[in-house]
Amino acid sequence: MNNNITFLNIVAEYCNTPADEITNDMRFIEDLGFSSLDFMTFLGDLEDTFDVEIDEDEIINIHTIEDAIKYLDNLTSSSASV
Repeated sequence: MNNNITFLNIVAEYCNTPADEITNDMRFIEDLGFSSLDFMTFLGDLEDTFDVEIDEDEIINIHTIEDAIKYLDNLTSSSASV
């Protein structure tokens, strides 16, 4: 993802962890302390920032930073090819 820095900065806004200390295996709720509301608001920020639409049915599959990066990569590459 070319937008990793932007993505990590958005994550860092929601937790008390600097962007450069966030690793791909960190879990949003368990490791970064996101509440359910934080996570949903965070996803909305991602949609706005990256101009994508996150499928509500797919949200249950996003647990870690890596999950979100892969999902966003798929969305952004799909929208770029349209």
